Amino acid sequence: MQATLELQVISTFNATPIEAPLRRALAETGIHARIGFSQRAQMREFMLNPPADSERLAGTIVLVRVEDWLRDGFSSGKTGETWVREDLKARVRDFASELALLIYRGAPVWFLACPSNGWISDQHKIAPLCRTYTNLLAARVSNTSRAVTFSWPHGLTADDPIADQTKNIPFTQDCFDKLGDLVAGEVSRTFATQSGTAKTASASPELAAYLAGLHVRIELSPARKEDRDHVDRIIRTAASFSLSGEQPNISDAEVDSAIASQRCVLVSVTDRLAEHGPSGVILFRETEDALSINWLSLSCTVLGRQVEYAVLSALAGMANQQRKSSVLFEYCASARNQPIQAFLESTTESESATRFVLPVKDADARIKAKAVNAEAWSAAMASMVGVLKSAVRPSSTPNSVRTRVNTRVARRD
Repeated sequence: MQATLELQVISTFNATPIEAPLRRALAETGIHARIGFSQRAQMREFMLNPPADSERLAGTIVLVRVEDWLRDGFSSGKTGETWVREDLKARVRDFASELALLIYRGAPVWFLACPSNGWISDQHKIAPLCRTYTNLLAARVSNTSRAVTFSWPHGLTADDPIADQTKNIPFTQDCFDKLGDLVAGEVSRTFATQSGTAKTASASPELAAYLAGLHVRIELSPARKEDRDHVDRIIRTAASFSLSGEQPNISDAEVDSAIASQRCVLVSVTDRLAEHGPSGVILFRETEDALSINWLSLSCTVLGRQVEYAVLSALAGMANQQRKSSVLFEYCASARNQPIQAFLESTTESESATRFVLPVKDADARIKAKAVNAEAWSAAMASMVGVLKSAVRPSSTPNSVRTRVNTRVARRD
């Protein structure tokens, strides 16, 4: 049976009328899809802090009409072109960076800049200004990201001003039908040429600067009994970035044993936008010359912020602290954990299909070669009883992480 793909449409307007024609057009190309929607109020949140189940998505369709960004401003009583120009300028800049962050997570992204000929544009006589910033947005996205960009069909004009004003539905159903055909064609071509493989965002200066501005911070601390719910949740649900994939059937005894071993580490993440809290779990053991990682699971909600690189660097720091020459990752393929396999293949040495080795001496160079901005995060490790007994000197860890070991256990939710 043909598998059903999960696609998400995120848009600055109400795009739900595209669902039926898009599904129908995709089915004609052999793609059976379930389609979700995030509209203007949830759009930025989706790109920066995706829901926990977003790792199931095969891709995201992004529809932007710049006049929608001005709706709240005009509703609050703002007037004149000056604020419009400044607002659109800032929106275009921020959106391009946020979109690059979404692309950086790996799944394909399709982008369409829609014309601003709607109710807001007409009511406030800003069509020429909106047209200028629509073109600027399309150029910025095309030049600074690897989204699949496509153009509005020539001659397609089917605005619905009444529905736009009352429901923020800007186009007639006939127009949405044509857009469904257009988008389905782009989606099917992408999967046909790439076989569904993920793409990564280019290391653009804009994305590097944006990541630096996020002020991402990770903290590694020993998992305690009171952290059991966090450990259990992450192990059972993290699928794409997990050495063994999601483990919904893991026994309670296994979780309890892992925590009791004092080799279970909780990864907490914060950034400028949110305190994500416990977002990852690591279970390790020591061999004669390596720090061996048996469990490594990160929630998809923090991927795309370079958290995976920060964790890798922190593990290299832990190995160096214990005078180990390498970090060994034990990988077990599952139905959906190809992303962590691709990550390990790009940053470590493959001993076999299931064993990946990161030489501590090479960790800094390998991370800098692959991360968009290897100076964009900071990390701290709380005291690991029986493992980390003294502070790590700055020169003994990879430069890119600036790791420090605290003598107290980090505060957790």
